[in-house]
Amino acid sequence: MNLDPFDKEQLFSDPNVAILATVDNKNRPHGMPIWYIYEDGKFVMTAGKNAQKVRNIQRTCNATLVLDRRTPPYHAVMIRGRAEIGPTPDPEWLLRLAIRYLGEERGKTYFQGLGDDIVAITLYPDDVIEYLGVSGRA
Repeated sequence: MNLDPFDKEQLFSDPNVAILATVDNKNRPHGMPIWYIYEDGKFVMTAGKNAQKVRNIQRTCNATLVLDRRTPPYHAVMIRGRAEIGPTPDPEWLLRLAIRYLGEERGKTYFQGLGDDIVAITLYPDDVIEYLGVSGRA
């Protein structure tokens, strides 16, 4: 059983906190919660320019993103693909990300406290593996 494209797109568009997984220089997994915006077929996230996940992506150019809906109907997807580090997203985009996850008022406050050491992480999906329902089966 697979999610139809509409449901998958909806899951991608919902403001779920995802887990971004990378591999460190000792070949150990590194997974961290992350906010994202899905647009134009790619996932865009942010991180501090010196963050471990940024260093890992700069070294390997790969990442995995796990998204899950934690309320019925349960769904999860694992998205593997090529990842790039880019310049700081424009302020309007950063504000949109903050409001997406925190709401208007808290998002604006959070945005005002952001430093200038932020970079964009863009994940271009190669594989999307779906996990459905309570059974956890793919």
